[in-house]
Amino acid sequence: MTSVSVTGLRQTGPATAEATVEITTDGTGPVTLLVAWSTGDEKGAPGTPDGSETLRRAGDTRYTLTLPHTFRGTGCYWGARATTDPAAANGGSLQQILVRRCVIS
Repeated sequence: MTSVSVTGLRQTGPATAEATVEITTDGTGPVTLLVAWSTGDEKGAPGTPDGSETLRRAGDTRYTLTLPHTFRGTGCYWGARATTDPAAANGGSLQQILVRRCVIS
């Protein structure tokens, strides 16, 4: 496993978002992707777990996945953390967005 990165995270509705995850491998797999969703009020911290999903891919050396999620938590920051098994050389990736309904003063 070379790398896994959350390259995009965007709010698509009042409680929904979409993450783009890119995986690069040095072989054709299989590889298992784990995406852990979170909500919180602190930028840079993963926050409270808000669900997860596991996907398995094989047969290629590069994957780009777009994953939707409906958030149940109330935090002002939504996050998506991606890791893989086998573990990627970069260890994983976390991206957060400030939710449109929140105002940080």
